Amino acid sequence: MSSEPPRAAPAAAMTAFFWLLLIGFVVFDWTRAPQRNRFDEPPPFALGSGPASGGAHCAAAPSPRKR
Repeated sequence: MSSEPPRAAPAAAMTAFFWLLLIGFVVFDWTRAPQRNRFDEPPPFALGSGPASGGAHCAAAPSPRKR
């Protein structure tokens, strides 16, 4: 019986496997996702340009109750 520990996979092979898996997932998602109009979405940061939103944020603190 040998006293050597089992060899781990080389780092280059693990890196190649990771990138192949990631690229494969992106290609799969790109081909399966429905097409969307990217100009049909609100801007990420309006900064006061346009009407205020009507909804509330789920993490907003409640206002104190008046007695």
